[in-house]
Amino acid sequence: MLSSTVSGHAATSGCEFRSASTPADVENLLKEQTNVLLLVDLGLAGLDVADLASRLPDDVRKTAVAYGPHVHAQKLQAAQQAGLGRVMSRGAFSAGAGQMIADFAATTQNQSNGSNCD
Repeated sequence: MLSSTVSGHAATSGCEFRSASTPADVENLLKEQTNVLLLVDLGLAGLDVADLASRLPDDVRKTAVAYGPHVHAQKLQAAQQAGLGRVMSRGAFSAGAGQMIADFAATTQNQSNGSNCD
């Protein structure tokens, strides 16, 4: 994952970046956090994107962003079929991550009267 880049964008936008490497870890984070923008690296070894998506609340699944190498069309298609909100190549994600995170932060802060997103 582009952890340091994403972490920097999150900090700039007033958000907290947290990493999880299994669906169970994601579920545990979702118990602790609200207003989550889930970023899914489709290159994670052993990831079953359909299983992950089935464990997500609808609001998180619909706003989730999945990304992977453009040459892994099957993984990208599986993420789309699983109902994840946005699916894109790693290059597109890298180019647009800062804006996506800033947009999410602005929406979240407006909904919660100025508090930081999680």
